[in-house]
Amino acid sequence: MSQEVSTGYTPRKHQMWLHKALKRFNVLVCHRRFGKTVFSLNHTLHRGIRCPRHNPQYAYVAPTYGQAKRVSWDYLKDYTKDIRGVKTYEQELRVDIPRPDRGDRVRIMLLGADNPDAIRGLYLDGVVIDEYAQCDPGLWGEVVRPALSDRLGWAIFIGTPKGQNHFHRIYSNAGKYIADGDPEWFRTLQRASETKIVSKKELESAAATMSEEEYDQEYECSFSAALVGAYYGKAMEKARKEKRITRVPYDPNVPVHTFWDLGINDTTAIWFLQIVGKEYHLIDHYEMSGEDLSHYVKILQEKPYVYGEHTLPHDAAARSLDTGRSRQETLRNLGLRTRILPRAKVEDGINAVRLILSRCWFDEARCERGIHALSSYQRKFDSKNMVFQNKPLHDWASNSADAFRYLAMGTKNVDNGMGIYSDKAKLLPRQADMDYDYFGGF
Repeated sequence: MSQEVSTGYTPRKHQMWLHKALKRFNVLVCHRRFGKTVFSLNHTLHRGIRCPRHNPQYAYVAPTYGQAKRVSWDYLKDYTKDIRGVKTYEQELRVDIPRPDRGDRVRIMLLGADNPDAIRGLYLDGVVIDEYAQCDPGLWGEVVRPALSDRLGWAIFIGTPKGQNHFHRIYSNAGKYIADGDPEWFRTLQRASETKIVSKKELESAAATMSEEEYDQEYECSFSAALVGAYYGKAMEKARKEKRITRVPYDPNVPVHTFWDLGINDTTAIWFLQIVGKEYHLIDHYEMSGEDLSHYVKILQEKPYVYGEHTLPHDAAARSLDTGRSRQETLRNLGLRTRILPRAKVEDGINAVRLILSRCWFDEARCERGIHALSSYQRKFDSKNMVFQNKPLHDWASNSADAFRYLAMGTKNVDNGMGIYSDKAKLLPRQADMDYDYFGGF
């Protein structure tokens, strides 16, 4: 028999209903001040203490490790402080709760989606993914879902909308699974105007001081509102409304050009483009981390495309002090015909993207991650001064968004699909024609 413990938690009416309604996989779209962190941590504690398996362990995952600490660590310590024998590990953001009657312990860990390697290899009896819209889309399928398999663990996705990205997709998919009779899935959308948790007077005050988009997103859980602070949110939403995010077939009569953002400790992202008349057809997208350049060349070779040229960012020409060779040289030796895009200001690249997005068609399936990245690419928020800074936030969306900036800058002089570079295109020569001076730069 499990020990009887008290955390001091008293759920609100809507929280109590949710505790009873949850299934194995749950998608909870909740307005600000719903109490989702308190709810999810206490649900984890309740399930953990009563879990019949030996040494159960659970994870609360926030977009970053820092966020996990700021948002949840004090709550977790407070709700477990009166449990007999509890051990708190401040450096690891971990709590171990002994179960003397079973001779084991319950472990609850706070983790960040920005370090997926800290999650790989773990077994999990349950997981809470907070603000999944701000996490890497691959977190669930590549890292968390496999960790639940051998223990048949449960999952809660919880957060507010950030446009129509992967959080929206898993919410929509949950609806399809439920409609098909899948007993493992549950979803709910909790609007502030319906729960009455936040007073009417406070909501009116918030609406008066926030933009309509901000209010709809944060309090009314609107997925259609463009992400606040997003560079391309409205343009991507327009593309969706105009049905330019659809199926875009490959045309074998038109060359495919690729545009790369090369990661070292980061991911490498590649866009695949065909220019048909004045239209930009984004037929494919690829992103991966932890692989050498030969991996990406192999990926390109396995696709059925006839390639034109492959455009790389300016730093691809810099020679490594380790090998004495640049990444451009490595790719050329692997068989790719490459060009280097000169260094340019980030804001110039962002403006170039805005100029071409109305001409872009995206393959919804093959470019899914890239589409989410463009929709989510946003300005960095200064929480101290409560303003958006005039520079991008570096997160999971950055690499694909950067590669798309290079696409926009590299094709700005294109007016047909017969060849990607016009006579006025300001690109550096191909590797065979250039002698790059590492110390001289550009």
